[in-house]
Amino acid sequence: MVFLTHFRGRIVSLVFVLAVAQGIVRAQSAGEYELKAAFLYKFAGFVQWPDDSPADDICIGVVGQDPFGPVLNAVVNGKILNGRSFTVRRSPNARDLPACQIVFISSSERPRLRAILHQLRPGALTVGEMPGFCEGGGIIGFELADRRVRLRINLEAAQRARLQISSKLLSLAKLVEGVEQ
Repeated sequence: MVFLTHFRGRIVSLVFVLAVAQGIVRAQSAGEYELKAAFLYKFAGFVQWPDDSPADDICIGVVGQDPFGPVLNAVVNGKILNGRSFTVRRSPNARDLPACQIVFISSSERPRLRAILHQLRPGALTVGEMPGFCEGGGIIGFELADRRVRLRINLEAAQRARLQISSKLLSLAKLVEGVEQ
């Protein structure tokens, strides 16, 4: 039974990777923020956090205006990865999200991006959708092009955060360079 559960999880991940690689996943067909919420959830399976990362639930935090509404909670509700369930926290202040492994920084926070990135604990996977997010020091940026969600990854920022991103995820993204933090 454990083998089947593990095998099923691998198949779901593989289908996700193939769908993104083939450009099948379209922002308009699934709803832009439903799709982005699914990405946030799936990122957890493609990132290895440092050993000193919180070992409780996998926390996805949202800083600033929340574009997801109830969708993000619905996507992660009841999901378990490596024996850890998911929680979602929202706050206007990044300092209120110290235990979050994945932090989505809303476009509303663009003027404060640098300050927010400095407030987050080391080891947080930062995700955003604002133009210049990765170049400004964020790790994964969503970009809409031709009604599709594309990924951009700042590998230098990931390395500074001591995160290892799976080569499968890296192969789906455009790698960009960002400024030193």
